[in-house]
Amino acid sequence: MRTEEQINNVKNFLYSYHFSNGMRTTISVVVPSLVFAYFGMLDLGIAMSMGALCTALSDVPGTIVHKRNGLIISTLLIFFTALGTGLLIPYVIPMSIWIAVCCFMFAMLLVYGNRGGNIGTGCLLVMVSILGETQLTPQLTLLHSSMVLLGSIWYAVLALILWQIRPYLNVQQALGDCILQTARYLETRANFYTPGVNVGENYKAVLAQQVIVNEKQENVRELLLKRRSAQQGTTSINKSMVLIFLDMVDLQEQIMASQTDYNALREDFKDEDILEKFHTLILEFTQELKNIGMAVAAGQRSLPKTNLKFEMEKVKQAIADITLKLPTLKERTRTIPLTNILQNLQDMAQRIYNLHRLTRLERLKDESIDPKLELSKFTTRQKYDFETFRDNLTFKSHIFRHAIRVSLATLLGYGLGIVLHLDRVYWILLTIVVILKPGFGLTKSRSIQRLIGTVTGALFAAGLLYLTHNDTVIFVMMLLCILGAYSFMSFQYTLSVFFVTPFIIFLLHFLHPSDLYNVTQRVLDTFIGGSIAFFANMLLWPTWEHNFVPDYMKKMMDANRKYFELVMRAYSNEKVAVQDLKLARKDTYVAAANMMSAFQRMLSEPKSKQKNGSAVYHYVVLNHTLTSHTATLAAYSMHHGVQFPRPEYREITDYLLHYMDQLSLLIDPNTSNNAQPAPQVHAFERLDTHLENLVQLRQQEINEGKGATPTRDEMLETKQVHDQLVAILSLVKDMNKALTQKI
Repeated sequence: MRTEEQINNVKNFLYSYHFSNGMRTTISVVVPSLVFAYFGMLDLGIAMSMGALCTALSDVPGTIVHKRNGLIISTLLIFFTALGTGLLIPYVIPMSIWIAVCCFMFAMLLVYGNRGGNIGTGCLLVMVSILGETQLTPQLTLLHSSMVLLGSIWYAVLALILWQIRPYLNVQQALGDCILQTARYLETRANFYTPGVNVGENYKAVLAQQVIVNEKQENVRELLLKRRSAQQGTTSINKSMVLIFLDMVDLQEQIMASQTDYNALREDFKDEDILEKFHTLILEFTQELKNIGMAVAAGQRSLPKTNLKFEMEKVKQAIADITLKLPTLKERTRTIPLTNILQNLQDMAQRIYNLHRLTRLERLKDESIDPKLELSKFTTRQKYDFETFRDNLTFKSHIFRHAIRVSLATLLGYGLGIVLHLDRVYWILLTIVVILKPGFGLTKSRSIQRLIGTVTGALFAAGLLYLTHNDTVIFVMMLLCILGAYSFMSFQYTLSVFFVTPFIIFLLHFLHPSDLYNVTQRVLDTFIGGSIAFFANMLLWPTWEHNFVPDYMKKMMDANRKYFELVMRAYSNEKVAVQDLKLARKDTYVAAANMMSAFQRMLSEPKSKQKNGSAVYHYVVLNHTLTSHTATLAAYSMHHGVQFPRPEYREITDYLLHYMDQLSLLIDPNTSNNAQPAPQVHAFERLDTHLENLVQLRQQEINEGKGATPTRDEMLETKQVHDQLVAILSLVKDMNKALTQKI
């Protein structure tokens, strides 16, 4: 990796939400302990720090209303959890019941989304931490619980003050991250133009990156569009960020609109270096996007570093040189896909230059947000009512099964610790609570990551304690470990655990010096807790992804169908609202990302549970390709307009929509027998004939020395639409074959 790239990666991290969140959490955790340690009351300081830490978990990105309400609810629940746990410590049976009830109730908070799940996790962590205090009397329990409450309030006040100081920080970081991930998506697609690339393998990388891009877009919608729709963000900065985000979503569509038959392209131009030129050009686009992303995250201005227009002119000349070598117009039509890709890149370049201007708050008066776009419709509303909780109190709910699983696993861990007289039972419970997730695949990966992080972190801590007994050095390392643990927690779990382990060992070094014992106990308890979590998810009403895959497949097919139908209305001279088109596009991207996420989770499960993995993956790739071809048609109609509509387009659209309806029926075993073969349609043959006639007419015009004419324009447009529709027909036929393999 080049030095410049390494520097940029460091900058990205320092400007990211992860690092600022780590800094905020570290400050909120360290300050109380330092203050109380100064007065000789470190144990109270640690209790206050624990309250701050557990409350920090609930502070996920969102609107200020959700942020404030989440902090208030988290503060109250954490206090009562700490108080109840402390009072019941001396009584094993009541404590067992308390652990089971708390684990169930707090795990069920996942029904309220990421924020609810994090509030539940914070409450479970404070319960586990209080279990580590074995000498608590009722008076001391009240004192410790009050300190935990004070820590929660301290973090909430700190977080809200920082939000008031820099209200746009989280939005800028989320938007910058979204732009960077979109750049990586473009970079991955650029690999299709490299010699010898495995197209199938590269599709896996493209689909995996699309999942990440969609996740980042959802984060920005939550932060930015809800703020805007609630009229909480009408400043020039907010307007520029909304415009940047809308441009970014359109840009992703344009990236997908470059879809073509890469294998055919490589075969057609195997003796030319044109594809390598495209690859190099697209990487220049990628770097410009990365620069914009870093600037947005840092709240800075960005300027173009590459003359994209000049670089595109060089590729355009290369295409012209290839065209001159081909003697007839029919052979020259092979270069039309190259011209279309270049045209798409020219549209993207204009959008990138506009993004640069928006970061500098230039021309904001000239730019406007389409008043027809109801931005609130592009966000997902999360219900925070009791009805949502009650509706999930059934074994049909995977969150309900997960909550019972957590209760039984923690109960087993607690009982095991009591029977074996283990000194630090809470470490076992901590491991179970943190590792155990609703899906088997995530629990499995978390178990492995936690074990690796714990062992390596313990070895690091043991090595440092062996090399030095200087408390200042150890304390400084502990602070760095805290920062690393909370900075990497949400996206590099192994690294986060690596930092958490020495932090805990160094803390215990100051509280109860017994270094080697602490190291071995940490590793042993992690192994016990990880094993319990792993087998609980394997044996207790496991949730296997293959049961949900057909539903995700159907949603993806239905979303693609709706998107295709709306896009094709422009080719039949029908009106379609821009908002409806963009909502359909968003639903398609979300459905595709959900499908790919489910497929990835299925691959992490036991081989016996990976039902028809290759056929499902083939279907996912076909659907992604279908979305790309539809995006190509959408981009063309939006940027160039349909100048030469044909009656065949309507017939072909109806035929393909009927085909997609049958595919939806085939996905569900209950309706697969109702699927009927699509009727014959001759519109494709008529369109072929019309295109052939246009090519002949244009050849005559060229022979007569004519330049640009309406015939030329119609031929180019018809060729573009024809190729996309033929590609979509081929895709739906391939989907039919994939589905008949008994997915």
